[in-house]
Amino acid sequence: MDRLKLSQTMAGYEARLEQMVADIARQIARGAGKRVYRNLKTPKSRSPLAESIRIDEEPDGGLRVFTDKSYGRFVEFGTINQPARPFLTPATEEVKVTFSRFLE
Repeated sequence: MDRLKLSQTMAGYEARLEQMVADIARQIARGAGKRVYRNLKTPKSRSPLAESIRIDEEPDGGLRVFTDKSYGRFVEFGTINQPARPFLTPATEEVKVTFSRFLE
C-alpha cells in the first residue's frame, strides 16, 4: 500500500473514530438527562439539572460530559442527609456495555 493511500485510509479511520466518540458522548448526555427525570421524587415537566448536562470539547481534543450545576455532584454521590441518585455514572456504564458489545 503506498503512503498516500495509507494516509487517506488513516484519515478516514480517524474521522470515523471521532464521530463514534461524539456519538458515545451524546448517548451518555441523553441517558444522564433521562435518569435525572426518572430519579426525581416528584415528576416535573422540566429539570434544571437535566437541562444543564452538556458536552464540551477539551483542549486536547477529547470530549467531556458534565453539568455546571454545583449540586449535581450531591445528586450523583449523595450527602449525609440525602441518598445518592446517580445519573451520570449509570449512563456511562450503559453506553460502555453497548460499546463493548460493538467491539466484540
